[in-house]
Amino acid sequence: MKRFLLAIFILFAALPNEVFATHNRAGEITYEYVSGFTYRITITTYTDASSVTADRCELDKVSFGDGVTATVPRINGTGCGATNQGCQHCGVDLGRNIKKNVYVTEHTYPGTGTYRITMEDPNRNAGIINIPNSVQVVFYLYSELNIISAGVPNSSPVLTNPPVDNACLNLPYKHNPGAVDKDISKFGTSDSLSYRLVSCYGNGGVQIPNYTLPDQWPISSQNTISIDSVTGTLLWDSPKLSGEYNVAILIEEWRKIGNQSVKIGSILRDLQITVAACPANTPPRILPVSDTCVTATQVLRKMVTAVDDDFMPNGQDYQTVELSATGDPFFVQGNKAQFPTDSKEQKVTIPFTWSTQCNHIRQYPYFVVFRAEDNYPILHLADYRDWRINVVAPAPTDIRTEPVGAGISVSWNYSTCTNAVGYKIYRKIDSIGYQAPACLTGIPASTGYKLVGTTTDGSSTLFFDDDQGTGLVAGQTYCYMVYAYFLDGAESYPSVESCAILRKEVPIITRVSVNSTDISTGSDTIKWSKPVDIDVQNFPGPYQYKILRKEPGGVFAEVASSIVSSDFSLIDTLYVDSALNTKEVQYTYRIAVYSKDSLIGPSRPATSPQLKAKPLDNRLELSLNINVPWTNSTMYVYRKNAAGNFVYLDSANSLVYTDSNLINGKEYCYYITTKGSYSDASLESRLLNNSQIVCATPIDKQAPCPPQQLKVDSKCELFYNDLSWLNPNEICDTTDDVVSYNVYFRPTSEGDLVKIASVLGAKNTTLLFPDLESVAGCYAITAVDSFNNESEFSNVVCVDNCPYYELPNIFTPGDDGLNDYYIPLPSWRYVTDVDMHIYNRWGEEVYTTTEPALGWAGNGKNGELITDGVYFYVCTVHEIRLEGIVERVLKGTITLLREESGKPSN
Repeated sequence: MKRFLLAIFILFAALPNEVFATHNRAGEITYEYVSGFTYRITITTYTDASSVTADRCELDKVSFGDGVTATVPRINGTGCGATNQGCQHCGVDLGRNIKKNVYVTEHTYPGTGTYRITMEDPNRNAGIINIPNSVQVVFYLYSELNIISAGVPNSSPVLTNPPVDNACLNLPYKHNPGAVDKDISKFGTSDSLSYRLVSCYGNGGVQIPNYTLPDQWPISSQNTISIDSVTGTLLWDSPKLSGEYNVAILIEEWRKIGNQSVKIGSILRDLQITVAACPANTPPRILPVSDTCVTATQVLRKMVTAVDDDFMPNGQDYQTVELSATGDPFFVQGNKAQFPTDSKEQKVTIPFTWSTQCNHIRQYPYFVVFRAEDNYPILHLADYRDWRINVVAPAPTDIRTEPVGAGISVSWNYSTCTNAVGYKIYRKIDSIGYQAPACLTGIPASTGYKLVGTTTDGSSTLFFDDDQGTGLVAGQTYCYMVYAYFLDGAESYPSVESCAILRKEVPIITRVSVNSTDISTGSDTIKWSKPVDIDVQNFPGPYQYKILRKEPGGVFAEVASSIVSSDFSLIDTLYVDSALNTKEVQYTYRIAVYSKDSLIGPSRPATSPQLKAKPLDNRLELSLNINVPWTNSTMYVYRKNAAGNFVYLDSANSLVYTDSNLINGKEYCYYITTKGSYSDASLESRLLNNSQIVCATPIDKQAPCPPQQLKVDSKCELFYNDLSWLNPNEICDTTDDVVSYNVYFRPTSEGDLVKIASVLGAKNTTLLFPDLESVAGCYAITAVDSFNNESEFSNVVCVDNCPYYELPNIFTPGDDGLNDYYIPLPSWRYVTDVDMHIYNRWGEEVYTTTEPALGWAGNGKNGELITDGVYFYVCTVHEIRLEGIVERVLKGTITLLREESGKPSN
C-alpha cells in the first residue's frame, strides 16, 4: 500500500506545470462603498498571457471576511477566441506576455466590523527568483475593510500605476503605486495613507516560507530596497541579478476620528519586477519638482519636464518620453487638476494646472505622482517622481481690536471660504510684527502668542477677551491674531496683528516693594498711577483711593484710605504699609478708586517680591516668587559683605539665580531688586521693587552626579567580569567630593538591583569579580560623597553567559580507566542540572539522571550489564542565562562499545 501511494505522488510530481495554473504575476484587491453595508469588490490580477490553460473566466472562492465566499466573474476584454475557454470576457493583453484581468462583484455585509477580503489561486508564474519554487506557490491577495457604522463611506484607494514593471541591472529602480483615495471625489473627504514592505503570501494567507526581499539576491552593500512610508515610492538601488522578482507593499488607510488616527482599511499590492541587462537603455529622467503650497481659490501652475538621452536601436533617433500624472488633485470635487499627456518627444514639458477651491482645503498634503516611460522597443523603462501640494486656507482679514471696560473686543472678516468650522484667537503683550512664512499655517509657539479663545461657528467673527472674566491689565498693550480651522484640523494663515490698550479707568499699581525686613516691624511701599480715563459724566467727583491688602489664603481687606477730593492731583498715590511680618509673609495689594462712595473699580493685584534661598553644596539657589501686572525683565542680586553692607553681586534674566563657590556652614544674606515695565509708554518706564532680606547657609544635601559610561568587560570562558566607569569629580561641574562608590547587581534582566560591594576612593573606578559561577547579570554604580549623599544609578549594563554543554556519540566502558563512563565533553559550563534519558532500540529507558556530569557506566536501570550497540538519548539542559534558566534539548545516539568487543581506532 505504501509503495502504491508513493507511486501516485511521483506520478503527480511528474505532470506538466500547466496543471498547477502557473500564471499569476501581480495584483491587488480594492473596494468601493455603494450604500449602507454594501460594497463593490474589484480583484485585479496580472497573469502570464502564454499560460492559456490557466486562464480564469472567473475566480473561485473569493472570501469577503464574514464567512461568505463567492465566484467572481471577469469583466474586462472582448473578442475572446477559442483559446479563452469560452469566456465572455477574456482580459486585456498588455504585451510583454502580460494580461490584465479585472473581476468585480458586490457584497452586503451583516454590520460593522473589520473584514479581510481574500483570494487565492494556484499558482504563481515559474522562475521568480526570490520565491523558492514559485511554480508551486499559491498566489494570495487580501485587503482589509473596517466598517465603522452604516452609511459612513469608506472606499479603498485606487492604484493607478500597474504592478508589473521593468528594471535595469545595476541601475536604481523606482515604483509608485499611484494610490488615490476616491472618497475625495465622491464624498468630499479623504483619508491619509502609509506604506510599508511586507512578505508575499501563499496558500492560506501564510507568509511564503524562505521568502526574501529582492535586495538579498545577491547580497551586496550596493543592493538595497526601501519604501517611503509617506509617498509610497519604492526604491531598489540597484538590482544585481537578472530575472523576475515579487515585492509586496501594504498600503494602510487612516482616518482622523476625534483626536486619534484610526486604521480603517488596507490593501496588499503584489508587485512583479522584471530585471534585465539594459546596455543601450536607461530610464528617462523627470526633472526635480519642489513641494509647494497654494492658497485656496488661487490657480497653481507648474511646468514639469521629462527627458530621455538614449537612442533607439538604430543609433540615430532619440527615444521619446510619455509623461503622465496621477494623484489626489485629479479626483477632487469641483475643479480638478489638468495635465495633458498627448505630447511624446525626446524632451517633454507639460503644464500642471489646478484652479483650487475652498473645499480643497485639508490638513495634509495632496500627492501627485509623475510617471515618465520611454519607448525603447525591447524593454520600456520608467521613472517616477512624487510631488506634495498643500492647499492652504486664506487668512482672516480686517482684524480690529477695541478696548471695552476690562476687556478687548476682537473682530475680523472671513468671507472668502465659508466652510471654516471656527476660529482660534491668540494674544500676546506687545507687537512683534509677525508675518506668516509661505506654507506655514496657524501660529507657531515661537512667536510667544498664546491661545485665549476658540469659536465653533464659522459664521461668527467676533470675540471678547476679558481673560476669562478676571479682566485684562490696564497699561499693557495687547496684540491679537486670528486664524480659521476646518473639520479635519486644517488651519488657515493667521491674520495680521491688531493691538489695543485698555483705557486707564482704574488705578495701575507700579510699585510693591519691601522697605524693611522684620517679623513684626517690617514695611512695604505701594505706588500707583492715576485713573486718567475715568468717565467723569458717569463717575463725577469727589474721588478717593482705598488700599486693600491680603495675606496668602486670605481675602482683601481695607488697610488705609486717601483723602477725598474732586481733584486727582491733590490725592497722593504713594502709601507705606507698616507693622508687617515682611520676613515670612508675602503681601498682595489692590488700589480701589471711589466716586461719591461708589466703587469705580479696583486695580489688578500685585505682590511684593518674595525671595527664597535653597542650601546646596557650596552654593545657594535664590528663587523669586512674584505676581504683578507688569512684566519683569531683570533681577539684580545684592549680598551682604564682611562689613555688613549689601553690595551688588550679579543680575539674571530669570527668577532663579545660583550663587556658587561658597563655604559650607557659613551664613550669607541677600535681597533682590526686580526691574520691570508696562508696555504703555505713558506709564513709568522703570519699575524697581525690592524683596525682603533672606539669610541661608550652604550645606551639602545634594547627591553627586552618577558615574557615567559604566562598562563591563565580561570574559565568559574565564568566569570573570571586569567593571570600569568614569569619576564624576572629573566630568560633572557640580561634583567634587565623591569619596566612594556602591556597586549594585541583579542576576537577570528583570528585577531589583541589590548592593553587593563598595569601593573606597573616587579615583578607584575599576572592580574585578573573578571566579564567578555565573557571569550573567546586570550592574549599576552609584557615587557617594563626603556627606553620605548617594547619586542615582549609572547606566545599567547587562552581560550574558556563554553556556557550553555537548555530548559524545561513543564511549567504551571497562576497567582501563579510559572512557569508562559516559560524560559530557570537557569544559562544560553554566548548567544547573539536566534531565537525561537514554533508550535502547525498542524505546525502553535504560538510564536517567539529573546530574550534569552524567556518569553512565553502560548499565541498565537495575545495574545490569547491557549489550553493545547504539542507544538513543534525549537530554534537556537547564542553562543559566540573563533571562533566567533556559531549557535546551539535545537529541542523539550513543554507541556503547565495551573493551571486550574491541576498542575504536579513534
